Amino acid sequence: MGATKTMQALIAPLTSLPTWILSSAATRSHQALQAHLARAGVNGYAYRCLTSLAALGQLSQTELGNAASLDPRDVTHTVRDLEARRLVSRDSDPQHGRRVLVTLTSEGGEVAAGLASVMAQAQAQIFGRLSAQEQSTLLSLLARVG
Repeated sequence: MGATKTMQALIAPLTSLPTWILSSAATRSHQALQAHLARAGVNGYAYRCLTSLAALGQLSQTELGNAASLDPRDVTHTVRDLEARRLVSRDSDPQHGRRVLVTLTSEGGEVAAGLASVMAQAQAQIFGRLSAQEQSTLLSLLARVG
């Protein structure tokens, strides 16, 4: 038996495990999603912040972190980057001196609106080989596992 066939025989049990298959699929889908977002000029954190602000309006950085499910440090870095790109503005809360409020700019609103089609394209690439019923079944099963 050649070295390649021996190696395949040894790892075959590993690669047939549901956890391995799920992890591999998650890695590939994450890479595809990040590539779509990068082509749109954002990363996952920026996507989450922009879409949260588009849906909820002006938020404190703490509220934005909660809405986007991000660590406060990640929110701070992301908001600074978005502000430098003029996609959001930050202002002190007149009701609370230490609180910072984050608002989408008009350009940020346009970017956020365009991200819906970017996300739809990513979903189509990742799940396009599955029928609508298969996608529904997959989501249902993953919800039970997670």
